[in-house]
Amino acid sequence: MSSFIARTSPSTSPSTSSSTTPWTARSTASRSSAARTRVPLQPRAAASSSSSAADDVCALEREWRAAGYDLNARWVLMKRLWTLEASRAGLSLDEWNLGWHSAKSYVGITYMYDDRGDIFVSKYLCLDPEFDNAIGCLRHELAHAVAGPTSADHGAGFRAACETLDVPAAWRSATTGAFYSRPAVQMMWAKHDVQETLRGGKFASLPELLYEKTIWSAPVNGERTVYTDHETNTTIDAFQMYALVCAAEEEEAQRQNASS
Repeated sequence: MSSFIARTSPSTSPSTSSSTTPWTARSTASRSSAARTRVPLQPRAAASSSSSAADDVCALEREWRAAGYDLNARWVLMKRLWTLEASRAGLSLDEWNLGWHSAKSYVGITYMYDDRGDIFVSKYLCLDPEFDNAIGCLRHELAHAVAGPTSADHGAGFRAACETLDVPAAWRSATTGAFYSRPAVQMMWAKHDVQETLRGGKFASLPELLYEKTIWSAPVNGERTVYTDHETNTTIDAFQMYALVCAAEEEEAQRQNASS
């Protein structure tokens, strides 16, 4: 069900790429892993002591069902769910990121480097008719993040994190039938793939900058892509670049609206 990769921190070697744009992409080499510390977690009952958190999840579930198989709408809802669940797990949204992948052989994957990490979920999870699977997968990956690199074996540390985060029983092991053992859903995936190809490919609906293979060169011994502005010698990652792109697009849209 879920792959797990513990990643080491990127190096700071200079970029040798060239480009006509201010930002150029490069892959950073990894180095030895640092010790990890985590903010102590509160049990779910305590973390959700106010009714607002539960209300937010219930509202998301209603919107999830109403969105049908609209991948754009579902991705927006997935990001909102990620914000709720990552915050509930005690993880900093400045240090942990959510992206997506297009594989069917695994549902979620977690990369770690220093005390940070990137979690990627399948676009097919975003299309899933069952909202509980979205919660289950996210909490499974967050349990890896909480337990640290040694949780790759889904051992005692991982199971303890699952208990704390109230991970659904079907999502507490390395594999789950909750996602795969549904022929009708798999037929929907096939239909989506055909429609996506006709619309222009895998990036027609979801951002290329947040795609797993855009950010990491390989799941084992891979390198993480960053972008360098050679004028200011500023380096940012793909998630920060995506935020800049979105901000620029919003600014342009506001400018056009003001001029119309």
